[in-house]
Amino acid sequence: MKTRILTLTAALLLLGGFVACNDSEESEYIGTPPVTASADVSAFFKTYLPSSSSSHPEPEFNFSEIDDRDIECFVINSMEEFEAVAPPSVELPVIDFDKYTLIIGQHWMGHPGYSFEKQAVDTESDKMTLNLVYKQLKGGTPAIMTIFYFWGLYDKLPEKTLTVNKIII
Repeated sequence: MKTRILTLTAALLLLGGFVACNDSEESEYIGTPPVTASADVSAFFKTYLPSSSSSHPEPEFNFSEIDDRDIECFVINSMEEFEAVAPPSVELPVIDFDKYTLIIGQHWMGHPGYSFEKQAVDTESDKMTLNLVYKQLKGGTPAIMTIFYFWGLYDKLPEKTLTVNKIII
């Protein structure tokens, strides 16, 4: 009887472990997702900011030269700040910066074999964290250092230091 109870208890604990364990790291990148941008804003970024350097030549944004460990990110809260980083001589979409914050940036990845999944900003601590989630694609890809570009329009964010967290799933 004692053996049967121990066996049953061990089986339940093992089964409970399978139920409780989850490969998803969802809790690590919880945050506020971007708002749905207007058609004009979405069309602007679709035209002028490619998803990566492998899909389009370098964008005309005022990005710096970065090396393979760098991430460059602009937190934009005014039309003047937007004009300072946007491509010159293009008509910018109207964004109400009293209500929204725009985040634009770039970072390196080891190859182009990733697809962008989602992003969210966590504002719960003393600093903000922008979580960028990428999925590694199946199959072979060339070993070419690739710059990935990102943007997101958020409800007005607090004025805190922003760090970027790249998550590969």
